[in-house]
Amino acid sequence: MKKIFLIFMIVFTAQVSLAQVKNVKGVITDAEGMPLPGASVAVQGGQKGSSTDFDGLYTIEVQKGQTLVFSYVGLETQSIVVGDVATINVKMKQASSNALNEVVVTSLGIKRSKKTLTYAAQEVKGEEVTRVKDANLMNSLSGKVAGLIVGKSSAGAGGAVKVTIRGNSSATNNQPLYVVDGIPLLNSTSAMSNQVFGDTAGGNRDGGDAISMMNPDDIETMTVLKGASASALYGSQGANGVILITTKKGKEGKVTANYNSSVFVDNVVSLPDFQTNYGADPSSDKSWGAAKKSPDHVKGFYNTGVTMINSISINGGTDKATTSLTYANTNVDGVIPTNEFKKNNIALRQSIKLFDDKVTVDASLSYAEQKIDNKPTNGLYFNPLTGVYLFPRGNDFADYYKNYEVFDPSRNLMTQRWPSQTSDIIQNPGWILNRNASIDKNQSLISSAAVTYKANNWLSVKARGGYNRLYNTFDKRMYAGTNETLAPATGRYIYSDSESYQLYGDLIATINTKFNDDFSFSANLGTSLTKSTINDAYVSDSGQKNGLINANWFNTGNFVSAERNAHTIGGKKEVQSVFASATFGYKDMLYLDVTGRNDWSSTLVHTDNLSFFYPSVGLSAVLSQMVTLPEAISYAKVRASYAEVGNDVAAFLTTPVNTIVGGVVTAPNVGPKPGTSLKPEMQNSYEFGTEWRFLNNRIGFDFTYYRNETKNQLITSPAPIPNTTGYANYAFNAGSIENKGFEITLTGKAIATDNFSWDLGLNYASNKNTVLDLGTGANGDVNTVILTNGDPNSYRYVLQVGKPFGEIQGKNILRNAQGQMLLAGVGDQALVQKTDWVNMGSSNPDFMLGFSNAFKYKKITLNVLIDGRFGGHVMSLTEAMLDSYGVSKATGDARDAGGVKINGVDSNGDPVTTMSAKNYYSSVGDRAGATGEYMYKATNVKLGELSLGYTFDFSKQTIFKTVNLALVGKNLFFFYKDAPFDPNVTLSSGEGLQGVDIFGAPSTRSIGVNLNLTF
Repeated sequence: MKKIFLIFMIVFTAQVSLAQVKNVKGVITDAEGMPLPGASVAVQGGQKGSSTDFDGLYTIEVQKGQTLVFSYVGLETQSIVVGDVATINVKMKQASSNALNEVVVTSLGIKRSKKTLTYAAQEVKGEEVTRVKDANLMNSLSGKVAGLIVGKSSAGAGGAVKVTIRGNSSATNNQPLYVVDGIPLLNSTSAMSNQVFGDTAGGNRDGGDAISMMNPDDIETMTVLKGASASALYGSQGANGVILITTKKGKEGKVTANYNSSVFVDNVVSLPDFQTNYGADPSSDKSWGAAKKSPDHVKGFYNTGVTMINSISINGGTDKATTSLTYANTNVDGVIPTNEFKKNNIALRQSIKLFDDKVTVDASLSYAEQKIDNKPTNGLYFNPLTGVYLFPRGNDFADYYKNYEVFDPSRNLMTQRWPSQTSDIIQNPGWILNRNASIDKNQSLISSAAVTYKANNWLSVKARGGYNRLYNTFDKRMYAGTNETLAPATGRYIYSDSESYQLYGDLIATINTKFNDDFSFSANLGTSLTKSTINDAYVSDSGQKNGLINANWFNTGNFVSAERNAHTIGGKKEVQSVFASATFGYKDMLYLDVTGRNDWSSTLVHTDNLSFFYPSVGLSAVLSQMVTLPEAISYAKVRASYAEVGNDVAAFLTTPVNTIVGGVVTAPNVGPKPGTSLKPEMQNSYEFGTEWRFLNNRIGFDFTYYRNETKNQLITSPAPIPNTTGYANYAFNAGSIENKGFEITLTGKAIATDNFSWDLGLNYASNKNTVLDLGTGANGDVNTVILTNGDPNSYRYVLQVGKPFGEIQGKNILRNAQGQMLLAGVGDQALVQKTDWVNMGSSNPDFMLGFSNAFKYKKITLNVLIDGRFGGHVMSLTEAMLDSYGVSKATGDARDAGGVKINGVDSNGDPVTTMSAKNYYSSVGDRAGATGEYMYKATNVKLGELSLGYTFDFSKQTIFKTVNLALVGKNLFFFYKDAPFDPNVTLSSGEGLQGVDIFGAPSTRSIGVNLNLTF
């Protein structure tokens, strides 16, 4: 009887328990009542989870008495205890104060409440990067962060991007530090242009960089730490600011998949204007001949490019383990014929909680490979655009371009065909693209792993490690028939491979506690080790003199001589560091930040000091919690900070090493100045800021003023001759560069109704840059640092005391005191004379402006970004050469008008009022002409991005949770532009070759569609 009773009680209990498990369903909406697809629903403390469909509907199994947790990015998380009802509808509310509750990623990957920060930090969500995609994710930041300038590469897809934060501060390096999931990234480049002509071994080649190879769809957030106070914990690595990248993690709940596809059609914009009414004399390469109609072949040369970016991601997990896996494929058919770009990305991120959630393991792996055929170059060598633009008018361009080679019976091979003799700067574009072809291949690996142990509720310890590697190969084949300045009669072959890699590890203890109800304390104490090798490169080059034994056989065994073969190492470095930070809080309204870091760098060997200390201190006060403010003010905060950071010395500079080139030991080019000890650059920086929110957080305002002075600039100048060291150049510390300015960020919700909303944002930044001092040169003269040596061209880029970083220098028309042009010669044969080098201005903008608008009407969204830069000047050597060769529209118009009206005097002092178009433009134009006539305002305002999207309701008939289709465009048109090219495109991501166009590939307008599927 007892057994029967026991069995009965067990069955009864089970039935009761089962009866308590039920399906709860409902709808989740935002504050305006709009359904929220993809909102998360989870059972607190359990493994069950769900998410809403397109209509915001969810269903989940739960027991009475359990708690359901409802969450959505950017909205307040809500918890509801399950009772007897089977339907629970939830209206998600906007966070009570984004400024009070928002958490951002800061230095070392540490998450902090934004209200505690004593410095400026601006966050960009991943959706803002992927709304209108670019093959290079950094291009998508333009106009979205105050104080951040993004220079798009003229090399197109796969080119390295030039990014500066708060202006240029160093004569050697101004790129920010990139940090991916807490691990610093070695963002080296295997090659970078810096010459007007371009290197004879491949032109102004852009080798690309690691950050450009990342997949935009992997990005969760990007946080820009702008000033030294924000980046002081990174020491010398963070001297130029830091961009923190957080990649996507798997989310709790059932497995979901997301597919994104973007297709763009790309067309060139900002082409020069050409004349078509005058031809060239027979066998002449300049178009100063008789009147003769020619078709405008330039536009027809460019293709309509196509960019396709496809990605798929799968993620899911439980409260104990989550997984995220993504794959992306990018294909670009460039606007320049034969230019193709292919990239594949794969990324995996896994997070696991162990031992009752005391231990968390987070690991990620990202791999990318890309191949680029005929990556565009700028400058004068190996550039097809010189031949396209300067082609002698009156000849049939299509015939020469298509039939670019002709058989030479005496040599039994094909040679280059051109209407005049080819030169080193003008070859047949068809020959360059097919018989001087190049292939770039890049591979990037970024990996990291972190183990966090939570010892108790106030102490945790994290150990992290990361390894990243960038590998590049370059293959260039120059056939016999190439101009012999660039390749011997038998042809030339170059093959190089370059590897850069970095190993990083750190150990950090984190304390987060309260002394009492009023005082809080958080601290981080850690140590790190960084080992890196930059551009360990092997170069095989058959050379410009000896070339190949057998013509057009491209392999290293066919070299006449190995004199150009070389193995070089750009730099090996190890940095050991200790660091600490502490934040003291009082009543959640007053915060004091103190940080310190000490670096020991291997590059400082044989100097007076092997280590340097970088401190910072900051204070912030939340006024809205300290005093009672008017009801219209939702939030108010002021902040101030001071910091010191450095910029490390380049590897091998304190201990120069010989290299071997072609079997010959070659002495180092640069060494320390005798009697001096090199040391890192040191930047002293302070900033003040304030943040305000009005009308229940509908309007936001953020203002920052800063001043930085970077001292101990690392300067290189020619050594005295003779000298006992053998170095051609001396390196020494001298001078300083100042940056000061302010930044304003405005956000607002102009309209918020049930069906319609309008959000807007404004980013404004002004920076004044001045070179305060450069010391004296190695020979004791007043020092001018030349970043790009233009000779014999009339452009160079320099640092000069009292001027902004990067003064453009050129040559003007020589005039007398009355402003008359002083001509050389008499009569009709008089020619324009030029001055020596003079300052032309700087390309640095006076201020930058980004204005974003986001409209939403029911299921329709419209996003518009207007991007502008104001002030500064740029030069066009392209226009100068077009004038000199008689192919520009200006030269045609001048001939139609009977000459160029001038106010000049000849060598006899006789007045000259008219010059022939040929004489005027031949002497004023050209790359060595009076380039002051080819300076333009850099000011431009453009429609940077546009996205018009619609969310379809297919959820009831298909497996898709959301389906979004958008018409998108980027770089659509200029509201205003003075320069004949796009001033936002840069020829180099280095410190030279700025503010100038030298036959750079034109920028493109891209229009396409973006499809997003979630299932």
